[in-house]
Amino acid sequence: MLEAIKLDTIEARGYAFQVETTYRAIKAGFRVIEIPIVFRDRTDGISKMSRSIVAEAMWRVPAMRFRRW
Repeated sequence: MLEAIKLDTIEARGYAFQVETTYRAIKAGFRVIEIPIVFRDRTDGISKMSRSIVAEAMWRVPAMRFRRW
């Protein structure tokens, strides 16, 4: 599947890579299932979530619908 979706051409750099990978897999005809996981609240350290990661998700996810990969 990773070869079929051309993994090396994934453009997303933040967490949106998960959405882009899933979107490409579905468009390529693969069956995708969800396996839920539960994250515990962080008690130590700092989040890697930045404003740029949030901004990327806000524009990249809708952009995938309007452009071909």
